[in-house]
Amino acid sequence: MENKETVKTERGQWASSIGFVMAAAGAAVGLGNVWKFPYLTAKFGGGTFLFAYILMLLFLGIPVLITEMVLGRRGKLDPVGTYSKLSGGSSLWKFAGYVAIAVNFIVLSFYGVVGGWITNYMFQYITGGIKGDIVGYFGSFVSNPYAPLLWYAIFMGLTIYIVARGVSNGIEKASNILMPILFVLFIVLSIRAVTLPGAFKGLKYYLLPDFSELSGTTFLMAMGQVFFSLNIGAGCTMTYASYLSENENIPKLANIVPVMDFLAAFLAGMIVIPSVFAFNLDPAAGPPLLFITMPFVFEKMPLGTIFGLLFFVLMLFAALTSAISMLEVNTALLVDNYKIDRKRAALIAGTLIFMLGIPSSLSQGILANFKIFGLDFLSAMDFLASYILMPFGAFMMTLFVVRVLGLDEAIKEATNDGTVPFGLGKIWSFLVKYVVPVIIFLVFLSSVGIIKI
Repeated sequence: MENKETVKTERGQWASSIGFVMAAAGAAVGLGNVWKFPYLTAKFGGGTFLFAYILMLLFLGIPVLITEMVLGRRGKLDPVGTYSKLSGGSSLWKFAGYVAIAVNFIVLSFYGVVGGWITNYMFQYITGGIKGDIVGYFGSFVSNPYAPLLWYAIFMGLTIYIVARGVSNGIEKASNILMPILFVLFIVLSIRAVTLPGAFKGLKYYLLPDFSELSGTTFLMAMGQVFFSLNIGAGCTMTYASYLSENENIPKLANIVPVMDFLAAFLAGMIVIPSVFAFNLDPAAGPPLLFITMPFVFEKMPLGTIFGLLFFVLMLFAALTSAISMLEVNTALLVDNYKIDRKRAALIAGTLIFMLGIPSSLSQGILANFKIFGLDFLSAMDFLASYILMPFGAFMMTLFVVRVLGLDEAIKEATNDGTVPFGLGKIWSFLVKYVVPVIIFLVFLSSVGIIKI
């Protein structure tokens, strides 16, 4: 009994369920919401993509998130430790755990690069904003071999510092401060965006779906976005749930996090899409939308420098709350399996991730001609994680809970042995057993070009 308590103290635990919700929502609310969601929505039909995204969230996102939380609290370890413990040491399931570790390692490597860009832009707006040749500024900044690496290092240093402080003292405290501020900024900026002259055209495009535009590609991109945004199949939620106490209400918590994530994505779309329509700019400009198009908007907007600063502060907070969850997965692996001190573990994991991200940073400049299947290094890492490894991880997770843990045991874990309600338990079981694996498998085959949907 004494040893068990010692391990629990070393691993850490959430001080409250609110702390878990804020941290888990912070893990979900990130650049997937503010960076990717607006330009994917604009590119794939506005309201049409929004409709596909909501369906994917309901039928894939929430069921897999519940699954991940159940496994995390049941195992009380990092993904590798959880799969190993619950499977009796199976090598196959250990491999599934390492896939989750790899996802976070890969995603944070390029995510941190973009986080560095954001940190630089925030600094630029603190010192007066970006004036003149906005396109030229972005191009010259990201192609510079040194400056983006410096800002990337600053962003990763901040992430390492928070994770090194621990679960309740670092991650929970940071999330409790950052998340409320984040949503206040979302609301302020979305109100400003929809009140711009000409914004109604953008609102119409964003909110009204054209069902004739729905296609397999739309659903594929929506699924990838759900996985990227919620970090499902990546072990973040599993790791965070491993710090939950036995009396927490998993079904309730698993509904709050996706709702907060969706609200953040929806409000990000309300900020970006009406704004670019108001100034007749291209809403489907892709990744540069936030670094070229939005600065154009702020330049033309009254008090644009202030709103630009608020926007990039929002983006930094969103990036940071997700980055700490990804680094925590890798840190927990070192703490749980190799008994490395948390501070050293965070520093080791963060440094290795930073090194992997160097080619992603340089891929916008001196390594621009280096392609992997026609993609630059950063885009290739994004595709590998979002459309191959994350769906594979989610597929293995659902297979594990059905075949190894068992759905009855999973429901017992989710309901604290029947003491908390799980009204949609039968629907969840059906989705996890029959619907989720089939959809993931089909879209996975589509993403690697084996079939067309």
